[in-house]
Amino acid sequence: STVEELETTKEELQSTNEELETMNEEMQSTNDELQTINDELTQRTQELHQLTEFLESIWAGLGGAVAVLDPELRVLVWNHGIEDLWGVREEEVQGRSFLNLDIGLPVDQVQPALRQAMSGDNGSQSTVVQAVNRRGKSVTCRVTCSPLITNDKAIRGVIVVVVEEPDSAWSG
Repeated sequence: STVEELETTKEELQSTNEELETMNEEMQSTNDELQTINDELTQRTQELHQLTEFLESIWAGLGGAVAVLDPELRVLVWNHGIEDLWGVREEEVQGRSFLNLDIGLPVDQVQPALRQAMSGDNGSQSTVVQAVNRRGKSVTCRVTCSPLITNDKAIRGVIVVVVEEPDSAWSG
């Protein structure tokens, strides 16, 4: 009877061992899949960083201050040029309404161009305004608002480019 019990226990252990081996193989397969996904994610992250650096170099090369706003006119992107012009870092404005920023730009005068760009009816809209830069100096700025359009022609926001006009000595 003890031999039979031991044989039964042996069979149960062999069965359990086979189940564990099967589970181990499945877990190894899942681990391999996760490693593949992780490798792809790492590659895409690197590509995203390269694209971000590329876009930042484009924004820096534009020679102006650039902000990108979402459809609710909240700040998505705030480049170094706009940081320098208004003295406000991207971290301070990220996600905030452009219309509520206290940066020296008369946003009430820019708002119609923003709204027209968001409507997508007339493409880019420009306006010239008198503003006060971060140094307290009065400057004349050309503000161009362009719709941010996706491949399927949907408007995803507004690109705002602010360029100081050459003769920005304002006497008003």
